[in-house]
Parts: sequence; structure tokens; C-alpha cells
Amino acid sequence: MYEELIAQLKPCPKFNLAWYKNEDLYSEGEVEDTIIRLIAENEPEDYVQAIADNFCWSVYYHLTHTRKNLLNWYPFSPEASVLEIGCGMGAVTGTLCDKAKEVTAVELSYRRAVGTLLRCREKENLEIIVGNLNDIAFEKKFDYITLIGVLEYQGSYTNTENPYLDFLKKIKTLLKPGGRLLIAIENQYGLKYWCGAKEDHTGLPFEGMNQYSISTKKVRTFSQNGLRKLIAQSGFSNAFFYYPMPDYKLPAVVYSEACLPKDGNMLNMQYYYVPDNTTLVAQEKDIYKDVIDNGVFGFFANSFMAECSDREDLGEVTFASMSSRRFPEYQVGTKFAKSGEVIKFALAGENGRKHLEETWENERNLEQRGLHVWESRLRETELISGYAEAKTLEEAMLEVYRKGNQADIYAMWERIWAEILSSSEEVSWEDNILYTFGLDIVPDKERYGAILRTGYLDMIPRNAFWEGEAIYWFDQEWTLENVPARFVLYRALLRFYCSFEEANQALPLSELARRFGLAAGWKDYRQLESLFFGVVTDGVHVAESDAFCGDTRKACLESIAKITGK
Repeated sequence: MYEELIAQLKPCPKFNLAWYKNEDLYSEGEVEDTIIRLIAENEPEDYVQAIADNFCWSVYYHLTHTRKNLLNWYPFSPEASVLEIGCGMGAVTGTLCDKAKEVTAVELSYRRAVGTLLRCREKENLEIIVGNLNDIAFEKKFDYITLIGVLEYQGSYTNTENPYLDFLKKIKTLLKPGGRLLIAIENQYGLKYWCGAKEDHTGLPFEGMNQYSISTKKVRTFSQNGLRKLIAQSGFSNAFFYYPMPDYKLPAVVYSEACLPKDGNMLNMQYYYVPDNTTLVAQEKDIYKDVIDNGVFGFFANSFMAECSDREDLGEVTFASMSSRRFPEYQVGTKFAKSGEVIKFALAGENGRKHLEETWENERNLEQRGLHVWESRLRETELISGYAEAKTLEEAMLEVYRKGNQADIYAMWERIWAEILSSSEEVSWEDNILYTFGLDIVPDKERYGAILRTGYLDMIPRNAFWEGEAIYWFDQEWTLENVPARFVLYRALLRFYCSFEEANQALPLSELARRFGLAAGWKDYRQLESLFFGVVTDGVHVAESDAFCGDTRKACLESIAKITGK
């Protein structure tokens, strides 16, 4: 039924059916036909509205661009060859094609392979092979091999006494000397499973803890040490572990064994539970602080991505964070390189270069106003700066809050307020941007205070270093013209207090709002923030991703009531 679609393609990519046995051993059913139709009817990777119009978990999972965050930061060599085993419907295949010279994608399901073919129809450096990897005789070896959600199924597709080990041994023979294998897989002991989430492959809660003894499915994941041992036994002398969060399927942040999360990093993490949250007994996000404090994050991380090789120079990137909920031209990532560079990069390539250039210019403008700015430089579609050993201003402020001295807390916010007022020259109160949006706001000379010609909206504690009691700003992405200085402070306060619930105990936010004259205009600032959010953030995509994040506390209480009968 797909031959007509395939026939319409120009002769790229190559579609190889030589190893296909005319049987698909797994399928999600008719929804796969829907996904293929959506891929064919839309421009490659432009699926946000199509997902919304055909919304369900399978459509969202296969087509959302969030999937690309697993590898869009990884430093593939541009001259490399990549073998992607189990490409599914091409969620990351296009990213691999953009980053490497040659990509070979293997997919067991013909229907899914067609999805990848249509999705990557403009990629001339791609060959798709339909068939079981264990049957295919390759004529070459590869610089990189990816196993994304594949290893756990080898109990069904590798017919040996030790299917997981033997499969990895087979994979190693396909790598060039010094080549790298990337394994993405759920953690058998991921924190979400301890909280009662259903095991991703069997649909049963606590299946991993019960050593996969309940389900009859031939599938399993591994603990961190279990996966390390399996990698070593298969012949790889080195492995470096990454921890995609909330997991490898829909990552927003990627930590690593060389860059673990710190206190508070998990507070704003978005968690999702599929197919449902009816078996939850604890809230995952509330536990991470203790997990981090006790030094066991690696054991409890929901997923792993293991970089495996005989080389020792693994972990070139130690951390990555992606802002992919924005419109494409504003989507950026940040990654830490082992070399000491901090690299901001455009997720949409050249389409995002302008935004990085504007960020760099914003920082230069702050510098000209006499503020300290962390040094950076532009390089193609990247903005490069040096890694700072100093605390962020947010970390320094959190320490002050935890000591509980209100005078010191006020002093820190006074410092930030002084920096905001110094960041730009002022304009007339009548030029206030709030009067231009039809928000039914009556002009008032005293209500909003100083109006800045340029408001630097990212002057928040998270975007500054505290070094020698001096503030050094970085990541100044956003500006608005003719904005109240109090609006900039409003954003700084709100980001801090929303991130750290304990802050209100040391000094209520309402007290700071009164001290800096924010109370009268608070509702107006909230409206302006909402308007700004709508300009830069893809609201349809946000709504899609938020649909799988429900009230976990309510679900936990309901589950506990079922268990206790109370």
C-alpha cells in the first residue's frame, strides 16, 4: 500500500529490501498508518499541528521533535559513518544525517521503515535496510552505532542462550577500530519505577524490582552496574554513562557521570507517565533532592545512554540542556565540553543563528553600560564561553536564604535591582510598552517606575555568576523595548521563588513585591509575561507535551487508598 508513496520520491534515500522476509514481528496497529500519512502530508519535521489534530500517545511519541534531544548535542564527527539499529519511524535519523557523512538505518518493520523513508526523503546520505540485524551481512564497518530502545528486546530477536550479550558482541564486530557504540535504555531501577510507574515494556508496576519474573514477555532492562558488566563482557574496554532526564525518550536535560545534578536541579523537571499514572504511590520530583544529596543519582536515574568504546577519550560532552519548547528560530541548546568550553548551539542550525547573534549583542551592550559580562564569542551556529568554577548567583542567593538573615536577602535583591537600573537608559513614562498592547491599562506615571529603553529579560539569578562578590551576566537572550524596570525584577523574583519553594519561608515574596513597588503592577506584569511567552514559545507543542503530565499527588493518594483500603 506504500509503493505509490515511495515511487513519488526522488532517488534518495536508498531503500534496501534485500534482507526483508516479508513479515513484521511487531506493530502498534493502524495508528502506524496514520503516522505514515501525517509524515507524507507534511514537510519533514514540521509535525506540531499534525500531532495536535491527531492527538494520541503514539502519534506524539513518534513525531515530536523532543525525541531529537537525545542526540542533537552529541559531537559526531562530520566525516563519520553511522549505523542506526532500530530506527523506528525516524525520530532521530534525520539528526544523524545532519551530523554525519553517511547513515545506514536498519529497521525490522517494513511499515516503520517506510515512515523513516518518507520522513527523511530529502537526505541523500541515508540508506535504509529493512530486516533483522542478525541476518544482515554488511560490506563495511562503522564509526558509530546507535542502539536506541533496542537492546532490551533481544530476548525476542536474538535466538541464543545469552541474547543480550551475544547481540552486543555482534555489534562490536561492526565497529571500526576505535568506533563508538551508543546505547539508550531505561534503567531497571529508575526512580519512576520505585514510585509505582508501570514498566515501559511490560506495562506492570515493579516488574524490574521483581527481576522480570511476572511478565512472560522476553524483554528486560538493566541496572547501571548490570549494564556496565554487560558492556565489558561484550568486549568494550570503556564506557561513559549519560543520564537523560526525565528519560531517553523525551529528554530535556542530559547529565553525565562527570556532571551530576545539583541541589534543586530537578524541581522544575517535567515528568510524564504513559500509559497512565494510576499505579503511582509517590511523587518522583519530591525524592530527587535526597537522591542527589545521598550521591545515588546514577543508580536511580530513569534512563541511561552509555557511550562504549575501546578508546579512553569518552565523555567529550559532559552535560546538555535543550530549550525545544520554543518556536524553531528560538530553540537553543547548551552543552558543557570536557575541554572547558560552554557551548550554546542552535537546534535548528542556520535558522537559529540570528538568535545567538542577538544574544551575543545583548551581552556586549550590557558590557558597554558598565556591567560585568561573562566573556563569549560566536562560532558559526554556536556561542562559546569558558566554564566558570564560580557559583551561579542563584546558588549564592540560595545559601543566603538558607541562613535566614532577611537583611542579607534584601541586600542581594538590592544588588540585582541596581544592576537592572544600570542596564539601559530610561525613556518617558508615556512610552511604557504596557500601553501598546490593548490591555485596558490606564496610563499612570507613578505605577511602574523607571521605564528602560531596553529591558534585558534574562537578568535573573540563574543567568549570572557570583565571583568575588561581583555579578557576571550570561545567556542574555531576550529583550523588550520600553519596558518597566520592575517587570525585569518581577521575572527574576518569580523564577527564583518558583524554583525554590523554601524561599518563601525565609522571606515571603509578597514582602519583596512591596519593598520594590511591584505589588500595584503585578497583574499587569503577569499579562506582559504571558504575551511574551506566546511570542517565543510554541503553545501547541507545549500543550501536547503537558498532556501527559497530570496531578501525580492525586494519583498517589488514590493508589495508596486502594492499597490500604482507607
